[in-house]
Amino acid sequence: MSIPSPADLARRPAPKPPTRPARPAAAAKTDSQPPLPVRPKPTAEDAIAPGKLTKKEHFRRTFLFGLRASRMHPHARLVGHDLMWRATHATGRIAPNQQPSLETLAAATGLSTSQVDVALATLHTRGWLQYRALQQGPRAGSRVMSLAIPAAVLEHIRANRTEQAPDRRAR
Repeated sequence: MSIPSPADLARRPAPKPPTRPARPAAAAKTDSQPPLPVRPKPTAEDAIAPGKLTKKEHFRRTFLFGLRASRMHPHARLVGHDLMWRATHATGRIAPNQQPSLETLAAATGLSTSQVDVALATLHTRGWLQYRALQQGPRAGSRVMSLAIPAAVLEHIRANRTEQAPDRRAR
């Protein structure tokens, strides 16, 4: 028996999926379980949109927990961690006079300025970092950073907390 090459596999037609026999109508009526609700799949824009925290959730703790659990590159997580310590613990906003430069972040994290720039871009595209323009004051028109927790990550954190809550009480 010879082992097929990728070229041989490309020439063969794809296998057909197995067909399941249809259920009789009588069996469908006897099911006592209601059908599961169908939720539409969130789009990428919905997933990275900032999540809304409840009054009992603490921004800093939730942000750092989610950042640790994320699958981002360590450089992006390091820069995000540094930014969190510069931000307001309750909201994640960084004051206009506390906005760090690339050089400041590079010195604080031990990364090069280009690595920090890539890390900031990663945080921004994944919904962890937002830029907003100031409307008033002496710095009007300048962009400032504020941190956010993406909605998909916030849902994941909440799901893990509810799963782990009974285990903590049992100990």
